[in-house]
Amino acid sequence: MIAKMVKGRGFRGALEYDLQAGKSVLLETNLAGQTPRAMAKEFGEVRQLRPTLGKAVVHVSLSLHAGEHLTDAQWRDIAHQYLMRMGFTDNQYVVTRHTDTAHEHIHILANRITLAGDVVSDSQDWKRQEAFMRALERDYHLIADSPSQKAERKAPTKGEIEYALRTGQASIKQRLQGLCDAAMQGCTSLSDYIERLVVTGVDVIPTVQLNGAKVSGLMYRLDGTVMKGSDLGKAYSPAGLAKRGVTYEQNRDFATVNQCRERAARRAFDATNRDLAPSEGSERGGAGRDAGTLGPSDGRANGRDAGDVGSIAGAERPTDGRLSESESEYRKHVATQHPTDGRGGPESESNQPTPDADRNSHREPSHVAAGMETLRPDDNRRGLGRDAHHRIVALAVTHADSSYPALQAERDRTAQAIQRQLQAFGVDRFDVGIRDGQQGKMMNRLWTPDEVLKSAAWLKRMNAKGNDIYVKPAGEHGLVLVDDLTPEALARLKGQGFNPAIVTETSPGNLQAWLK
Repeated sequence: MIAKMVKGRGFRGALEYDLQAGKSVLLETNLAGQTPRAMAKEFGEVRQLRPTLGKAVVHVSLSLHAGEHLTDAQWRDIAHQYLMRMGFTDNQYVVTRHTDTAHEHIHILANRITLAGDVVSDSQDWKRQEAFMRALERDYHLIADSPSQKAERKAPTKGEIEYALRTGQASIKQRLQGLCDAAMQGCTSLSDYIERLVVTGVDVIPTVQLNGAKVSGLMYRLDGTVMKGSDLGKAYSPAGLAKRGVTYEQNRDFATVNQCRERAARRAFDATNRDLAPSEGSERGGAGRDAGTLGPSDGRANGRDAGDVGSIAGAERPTDGRLSESESEYRKHVATQHPTDGRGGPESESNQPTPDADRNSHREPSHVAAGMETLRPDDNRRGLGRDAHHRIVALAVTHADSSYPALQAERDRTAQAIQRQLQAFGVDRFDVGIRDGQQGKMMNRLWTPDEVLKSAAWLKRMNAKGNDIYVKPAGEHGLVLVDDLTPEALARLKGQGFNPAIVTETSPGNLQAWLK
């Protein structure tokens, strides 16, 4: 059974929703009114006992899995138990059952203000609600759900789903989940996991204990937003990663972990300096790179710098110059993990200040300045770089659980490129070959252009797993493949009047051309 709880200010809107004609059944209420207007008026009279209480409404939905069923009498009993367990013993309430979805569910609307004028405590209410759901599953022999805190992968919230539908883009949490899942594919060490994420633009901030002997927590930073591993799900914590084969060994991984901590500390320190120091750009009119720092005229933020540390769960920075609560938590975390040396910057092993720290404190630090030389996005010493970026993104986009529009732009660019190439061939059949990168076995398919396009995600995933993909026109087509061309040789062909239908680069400086 799944429970969702929302606290709000108004009764009328919730009542209008719960009592929709033709979609709901009124199971029970202790109110005299029969319409949303009359019931809202009764709620309002009791609310006057606590006029300063903001959120006086508790709106709860209890849902079964598809195929499960409870009688109205059982639902009433469950509603009574819920109200008693959560402390609503002397409160107004309305219980309705909805019939408009495949998942049988009820709604409980209750007034937090008692008839005596007291307020029902909401301390640990989410935790108490979770415990009650597990008890109901046992008592009524229902399908058991994992507590939300223990979910391997956190499901998207209602707000994230609405955002995705409205914008066609995944939330930061969903994008991070997809990228992290892809980075784990075939990965065995925390160093490799971190480096795979770095080439896709994700920074990892570890929490270490016992002088580096243990990594107890991970935070992820993407597009200026920082999220804890627990925000993504249990699988993205160090313990969850270990269960999936990504382990931490101090001798092997500490250097990479320490570089991540140094970089995070430098970023947090520089962001704090931007918040506290007046901006030269503000003195010149507030334009330019430094927008987002505090201006000298009124002490308010003029904007937000693209390099600023973001907030956990995406909360915006206050406009009065103060840090948001989540951003303060992040910077406090970094300061605790990496104390300063008394001169303002992160403490280095040599305990010496970084020469460029003061001159460039308003800028986003470079990878090298932040001790991240081995984690540069263009680093190919361990097989990383541009190829690794596309490999991980391919796995993330086609992940089996990607029911959201994750990394939609990446998928769209691939589809557009494939469509242009297929059209350039001008044929109606293609021979598609997938060669096993280890055993060398070839699997062939004969597909139409539409079938190739629809299978692009699967082909990308097969390629990301180490298989070679070959696509060539099938049947009589009048096209000739010219291989092993240099850019100079291709230019000579074009100069002689041979204009290729399509040109591909199979390796750096090595080209293939299909000529009509």
